[in-house]
Amino acid sequence: NKVEAKKSGEVKEKPAGGSSNTPVVKTYTVGEAVSYNPVANQKCENPTSTTGTKTGCMKWYVIKDNGESVNAILDHNTTAKVAYETSGTYKEYAQATIKSTVDSDTTGWASGLNPRLITANEVASITNTTTFDGSSGTWFYFNGSGDKKQTQASNSQGASPYAWLFDYTNNCTSSGCNTADSSTYGYWTSSPVSDDSNRAWDVGYGGGLDYASVDNDFRYGVRPVITLSKSVIQ
Repeated sequence: NKVEAKKSGEVKEKPAGGSSNTPVVKTYTVGEAVSYNPVANQKCENPTSTTGTKTGCMKWYVIKDNGESVNAILDHNTTAKVAYETSGTYKEYAQATIKSTVDSDTTGWASGLNPRLITANEVASITNTTTFDGSSGTWFYFNGSGDKKQTQASNSQGASPYAWLFDYTNNCTSSGCNTADSSTYGYWTSSPVSDDSNRAWDVGYGGGLDYASVDNDFRYGVRPVITLSKSVIQ
């Protein structure tokens, strides 16, 4: 039943059983794909996944739902290969050569996206790898078995549930990814190896988290993570 109109200036009571105008905020699952243009700052269609593509409509995968926003990683490298650091020892991420590459690759993107590299701990959380502690002894396969997941499951193309984390890397289809790209072996994380200052963690073509030399390893590249408002992509 409608409520009688109240005096001018007073707020009318909502009808019984009525709904508010507040939009429903979608919950995104880890690994869910989103097509988004970071320059135009809008949802889009027909994304491009070519290594080296930095602008236009691109595919992203949700790595965490934050409520009003999501953290999402690009499905390909914006730079195929780059050394992590050129000083010979690991330095803080904010001062590293790789940070400059992230900044350069994301020039012109919408403000507030905060482009960065994924952390090793985020990769461990995404893949439910509870034994990871950041030391050199805790590398793992995403779908591995054993106490530390260091025995790789037998995979055919597209068989890995985490194919989206290492797609578009060299020969990755033999480890369960969907699409290979010979131009890169994987991409860097922002995390150092805790017991080796000359190495940093990377996501590799073998479908796992491994580590490489920071100063002379040019096999790995950059794959940005952004924080994206749900209001843009819903």
